[in-house]
This record gives sequence, structure tokens and C-alpha cells, in this order.
Amino acid sequence: MPRPRPGLRARRTSTPAPPGPRRGGALLAGAALAGAAAWIAAACSTPSSGVDGGDLLGVFERDAGAAAADGGQPRPAAGRQDAGARSASAAAAKPPKPPEARPPSEGSCVAEQGRPGRELRKTLGRPPCRGAQVLEARDAEGSPRYACVIAPSGVETRAPLPLIVFFHADGDDPTSVDKETGLRKLGATWNLTGDPAHAGFIVLAPQGRAFKSPTQAERERGTKTYTATAPFDVEFTGDGNVDVATVDAFVDQLLEKKLVDRRRIYALGASYGGHMAATYAMMRADRVAAFATFGSDAPPASWACPGPPPPAMAMYRACDDVFSCESVERWLRSRDAVSAQTSFLRLDEANRDEPHCALRNRCSAKKGAINHARWPKSREADLLRFFAGHTLAVGADAPSTTAETGERTPSPR
Repeated sequence: MPRPRPGLRARRTSTPAPPGPRRGGALLAGAALAGAAAWIAAACSTPSSGVDGGDLLGVFERDAGAAAADGGQPRPAAGRQDAGARSASAAAAKPPKPPEARPPSEGSCVAEQGRPGRELRKTLGRPPCRGAQVLEARDAEGSPRYACVIAPSGVETRAPLPLIVFFHADGDDPTSVDKETGLRKLGATWNLTGDPAHAGFIVLAPQGRAFKSPTQAERERGTKTYTATAPFDVEFTGDGNVDVATVDAFVDQLLEKKLVDRRRIYALGASYGGHMAATYAMMRADRVAAFATFGSDAPPASWACPGPPPPAMAMYRACDDVFSCESVERWLRSRDAVSAQTSFLRLDEANRDEPHCALRNRCSAKKGAINHARWPKSREADLLRFFAGHTLAVGADAPSTTAETGERTPSPR
């Protein structure tokens, strides 16, 4: 009987129907033995040669969003579903578990690599974010920088709310929060805290930069139907990263106004913005509780602190021509190797759960490019449930950073 590879779960096949009754004890005993042998043979059968190698033999079959803490209305079952999705209604009926509080890591937890600075093609102007406050700052290179803040009405008079830092995809800007996602509507009422009095969340969408040329990694990913220039610098992971410092400045502005719950700051990014979400979460593991990506694989940054990196959720398409399904799942396996908490949703073109990566002859370049650019709007509830299940342990039981001074406050002994 072949043994499953370490870390992977062998796919079960259906159990054959037992044979009908026969005369005589010997015949019955023989039938039982035959049935048992057939069951063992079926359970130990290898996957079909027609299954793509990136299928991971069922490792990514569960709907991780359903396992996260409850943050809103459960997603109704519809269309194709995997084993985890089928149990979502049963999980939703149980009382929500308290969120897991992760202790913050000291300083940047990313090994320094790359060189600072990339030549800009042009300086981007103020984004036209309607119905949102636009924050302004000047980065270390002297360029004006902007971020859009989408918040529930009356946020100034309420208790601090969770914050989602949204990193837009290449070719987009902060207005994509409204154009492509439903985060504004969800942010008005969705409860990430478990306290009915603190429903809602804030979205901070910083604007990236227009670089003159793609990075080397982007050139290697180029296709005939899709070209990109990452809007944020994730190649350089030292203390002088301009984009990381700029996002810090915007987050600090909201903290100083006492609008943000410092235990619940999350990073979210699409495509190359997903690389920035992962990079920011790791470089600011003392600030970000968890992060999520859509259509993005492993960032260039590598974790350098003791213990696992921050919890992550990856949403991705079974057919994607920019960041392939197989590439994303290699990243997920690498996170699993360091015991990092990782949730995932593998989706088809209709945002339904997909059991395995698309076969190469079923994923054309055109289809893959379209899938990559299509934000999974109907699956945002899964993402928010994941965020609701994670907080950062700050305050009396962990080192913290005061909003007023930015200085670290030691924990009481």
C-alpha cells in the first residue's frame, strides 16, 4: 500500500457496495474478506494520472473561511462546494470561538534583501475616492502620497474599530475598493469584534507608485496577454522601504485620532498588492494581526523571527495566468512547513469552491488573465470571518506602541 507523502492527506475514494447475501457461512466469510480487500484496495489507490500534479491530493479541500470565527451572516450553500463548505452551516450553528490573540513580534521580522529605491515613471496625483477621506503625506523621497479612508458614518463618536489596509492591484488605485469590492457596504455593519456595540470596520487604501520598469520577478512572469508593474516596492525589505514607512504614517494618523482598534489591524491585497500585504504584515508583525491575499503567491520577503509568520488566508483561482494555482499552493506548502496558520479558498471562474487546480489544457492564457483580474466579491464573507478569528495581543499582556508617541511601552512585570 503506498504511503501518503508527509504533510499531505490521501484522497479517499468511495467505498464499494457490500456483496449481497449468500448461502453458507464459508461463503459469507469469503464475501466479507473480499469486501474488506476491495475497500483496502480502493482506499489505497493512487490518484488518477489525469489529475494535475498541483492538486495536492486533497490538502486544500476545506473551506477555511467557514472554520474562522463568526463575523457576520454565514454564506449560503450554493453551486459546487468542497467538504469544508458543506459543513459550513453546521459550524455556523455552533457558538463562535473567541479569536486567537497572537503576541506581537519585536521589530521587523523580515530578512533584509534587495536595494532601496526604484525609479519612478511619474508622480501619481490625488485619487478620486468618492465619499471617503483622503489622507496626505510626503514620503522619504519627497513624493506626495495619498490614501483613501472608508469608514462607517459617525466613526468619530464611536469606540475604535478594526482596520483593513487594502493594497490595490497593479494598474489600479484606491478607488478599486468601490469599483471591484463590496468592502464599503460590508464595513458599515459587519462585526469583526463579536461585540454588537462595535460593528463595522475601517478600510485604509494607500495609493501605490508608478515605476519606470517592472522588477525582475515581474519580467519572468510576463505573458502575451498580461503585463504588470507592481505598485509597491516589495523587492527591498530593509528599514528604509518607502512604501512600508508611508503606510505606517497613514496608520499612525488614524491611531492618533483614536479611530482604530490596535488589536485588529489587518492587511489585504490583490495580485501584486497581495505581495505588499504579506510583506507589510511580516515587516510589521507587531502591528498587523493577520493578512489575506487574492491572486497572489509568495512575496520576495522571507520570515526571520522565531516562531511562525502571521496567520494568512489565500484566495486564488484554479485557473490563473499571472499567479498560477500551482505557484500559490507551493507558497501554502512552504508556510505549512514552518507551522504558519494558513487558510485558503481555491475558486473557479464563478467563485465556487474548486476541488483542484485546473488542468493546463483547460486554462488558456486569456481565461487565466480574466480570472486573475476578477475580484471574488461573493466570497468576502469568508475573508472577513477569517479576520474575525485573529487579534493581536497588545496591552497588559504584551508590549505595545502608544498612538500618541509611537514609543514602545514595556509590559508590566
